[in-house]
Amino acid sequence: MADNVEKSAESSRSVLKFIWGAIPVMVLLLIIVLLSWAIRAKTDKLEAVKTGIADLQGIKLAMNHMDDVVKVITTAKDAGEAVDRLSDALNITSDQAKAIVHQPLGALVKSGQKKLDKQIAFLEKQIAENKIDMQDPIPDVNVVALELTKQPIRDRINLPGIVEPWVKFNIIAEVRGEVKEKRIEKGTPLNAGDIIAVLDTEDYEIALQAAKASYSTALASKNRLEKLYKEQLASRSQLDDITAQLEQYKAQMDSAILNLERCTIRSPISGMINNLYIEQGQYVNVSDPIGEVLQMDRVKVIVGIPESDVSAVNTVNEFEVKLDALNGKTFKAEKHYLSRDSDPQARLYNLELGIDNPDGEILPDMFARVDIVKQEVADALSVPLYSIITLNNEQVVYVVNDNTVHARSVKTGIQEGWRIEITDGLDAGDHVIGIGHRNVSDGQAVNVIRTVLSMEDLAN
Repeated sequence: MADNVEKSAESSRSVLKFIWGAIPVMVLLLIIVLLSWAIRAKTDKLEAVKTGIADLQGIKLAMNHMDDVVKVITTAKDAGEAVDRLSDALNITSDQAKAIVHQPLGALVKSGQKKLDKQIAFLEKQIAENKIDMQDPIPDVNVVALELTKQPIRDRINLPGIVEPWVKFNIIAEVRGEVKEKRIEKGTPLNAGDIIAVLDTEDYEIALQAAKASYSTALASKNRLEKLYKEQLASRSQLDDITAQLEQYKAQMDSAILNLERCTIRSPISGMINNLYIEQGQYVNVSDPIGEVLQMDRVKVIVGIPESDVSAVNTVNEFEVKLDALNGKTFKAEKHYLSRDSDPQARLYNLELGIDNPDGEILPDMFARVDIVKQEVADALSVPLYSIITLNNEQVVYVVNDNTVHARSVKTGIQEGWRIEITDGLDAGDHVIGIGHRNVSDGQAVNVIRTVLSMEDLAN
């Protein structure tokens, strides 16, 4: 049992050794506060610095007698008893003991000790030379600066779209009959005029022969009546009747020729047969679907434009389209048509874009992302959006020059992603704080640990 208690106490001492070794950083903050108060009256400066040094020396003494400090802290009933016992054990003042007991945790032991020694030496030198410099010789805030250069920035929107064939043609039967031949299968490329299927022509050949016979008979009768009419052996009405019959038989013959031609079903456009709804031996009626032909050497992307962006899109003719199905490949697109009325439910105006597709890699119903550049500034100054801070209803960025922070009031323009244009308040070559700007104020000294030329480098 005693061994367990001893081990627990030893473990507690180890933890507290680490904790108390980390307090110098917070003590430095205490010294800075004391020095800030002391600057109000010149006669109080020296006394404030001496007080701060005394506290620092007390902390340093506690670090050198860590075992005694740990023993007191772990056995004291309360903070008051700990202060009294530390004061007696280390032969220090009550104020020094209180600084030891009430310090919060900070940085690592090793780095804290180094900074503590450096601060004490600096302050002692200031006292020896009879001068008090209230500025910390080594600033505690590290920052990364962005050197501003002029670059293009674009006000753009990115909207979803759907790919459609440039032309989708549904082929239907214009005559009825049995399918005698099916010349192609689905997926077959077609040229305009290629044969898709052939229907039974027998009935239409008979009808054509009958129409030709009737036409030939009527033509012979008309020729004969014309001669008789010239010899005044036939009346004008007889000639008119036979002429009307001849025209009727001519129409019947033309209709029979057309129906016979319609038995051979051809593609009206070049493209690809996407669907085929017939089989050999099947009987089809007039208007029955035969197949679907898609023209795919050029495709359309349909994208809905919000009402607020219609005016801007009207002035744009070229677009970039990204297709996730093709591993994010991008294509150049041209404006084809912007609808003059909106979808009554979504309140979006359909914009049709044309994309050349000679290899046929773009397929219908693919999901697309359309990038629309509404406005572009070729030589803009821009900063990360997060580097702008609102102070007293003004937009402010922090610029660092000779390791000193300067607040600049700025005006902003268009935004692209997480970049925002600065239209007034900054110049090319200015060093804007991109990392660490939340921890600084105007006139503060900082350490510029790195200067980058692009915003992307701020993330590295």
